[in-house]
Amino acid sequence: MRNRIHLFLVIFCLAWNQVTAQSEGTLTFMNSLPQVVINNPAFIPKYKISIGLPGSSIMGFYANNAFSYNDMIRHVHDSVKADLLKLSAALKTQNYITQAAQVDLLRLGIRINSKLYVTLSSTTKIYNREMIPKDLIQVFVNGNTPFVGKTETLSPKVESFSLIETALGGSYQIDNKLTVGARLKYLNGLTNATTESSTLNLTTDKSTYALTASAGMDVRTSGIYNLTQSNYDLGSNIGKYFSNFGLAIDIGATYKILDRLTVGASLIDLGSIHWKNNTYGYSLDPAKANYTFQGVDLSKVLNGNSSYLNSLGDTLQNKFKIKEGTISAYNTPLPGKMYLSGMYAINKSFNVGAVFFTEKFRGRVSSSLTIGVNKHFGKLFSAAGSYSMVSNTYNNFGAGMSLNLSPIQLYIVGDNLLSASMVKDVNTFASQTKFFNVRLGLNFIIGDDKKAKREAKEKGAPNKENDPYQADEGDVIKRKKYKNYTPDKVRKR
Repeated sequence: MRNRIHLFLVIFCLAWNQVTAQSEGTLTFMNSLPQVVINNPAFIPKYKISIGLPGSSIMGFYANNAFSYNDMIRHVHDSVKADLLKLSAALKTQNYITQAAQVDLLRLGIRINSKLYVTLSSTTKIYNREMIPKDLIQVFVNGNTPFVGKTETLSPKVESFSLIETALGGSYQIDNKLTVGARLKYLNGLTNATTESSTLNLTTDKSTYALTASAGMDVRTSGIYNLTQSNYDLGSNIGKYFSNFGLAIDIGATYKILDRLTVGASLIDLGSIHWKNNTYGYSLDPAKANYTFQGVDLSKVLNGNSSYLNSLGDTLQNKFKIKEGTISAYNTPLPGKMYLSGMYAINKSFNVGAVFFTEKFRGRVSSSLTIGVNKHFGKLFSAAGSYSMVSNTYNNFGAGMSLNLSPIQLYIVGDNLLSASMVKDVNTFASQTKFFNVRLGLNFIIGDDKKAKREAKEKGAPNKENDPYQADEGDVIKRKKYKNYTPDKVRKR
């Protein structure tokens, strides 16, 4: 029983974390925001200096590749009841539920000169992913009768971590077409639960109907077990939660193929974390955790043979006894991401484009596609609209808005944000959605492009107003490069 309680507490901690990234396709179109560098470190925001203070930028993310809340319930008159048959019909073979959250502790961006842009940031991040097999739900709905002569896979998996990420990055404009960027991240892992392996199979013999169960499990945790102990003083041990460390890197580039067409590519979160604080594990030995249940001797049960039932229960408990205890340090990877983008400038204030996103984590690859537009209404207001295909859903309409009241910039951007505004209330949207993310906050912005544009015009620099990924100051080219040309000659050239 004690083993089950501890395992339940681990799962409970994972579920609790979700209330506190995972594609952000629409963010790529919001080139007015300093946060655009999150998706590609080669992007150069519009402002010379941008500052984000603790809590000034937050993000929340949810995705479910199979079912929504409405697929789990049915309405009977004025009451709501669970509907497992309805849920079972909606499930995929493997059902992934992902939640993520981020809160900025600090964000600083500085344009050093016409070619170099540098960023410094510190962010708290939480990521949770659960995998629920369809067979697991069907056993509760239909029993094992439909699986006679087959094997059911009942192996749920969980992945969860919380960390503080400190990153130093920069983008450098090599020439008028190519810009490269990179960001180095130092990671302080806080808590983790990871499923290294999990097998739980039920096989029903089609001739004897004997039920064979076999299982194996290796679940590792860091920083969670101590929190379940009543006498644990978190305050005096908080420093230990910063002893887990890791490194990661982001790399990216943009290239201007045509005067109006710019493409970008990036790899995000290439790295891992080394967990050594309060490492605790739960395991089942697959060589021992197997048993064939031939059935119950009803005569012994009817005769009140309690020792028979006790013996059967003891056998099952001994066969499938979870081993738990302190384990050695271990490593876990981060969910690696890739963004491929293309932007076409209709004019200097209106862009259209597409973003393809892929995430690879623990052997699973998930992808999404976002198409969108971005419009600048002078310097005061910018807006974006998008459409995304993600998590097996095709009704995700996103939006982004930024209000630039220098030195304060207010913004909100999300991939299914516009869809949320189309339904009559929040409850209706929450019960129907399988995918949603939102990022909102404020930035302090300093410096505009007026001086840069004037200098560029005076020096006869090539016009790159149509590049959505480059700030105009990047167009400032040293006068000596054009010493033999007047501005009129340069334009003709």
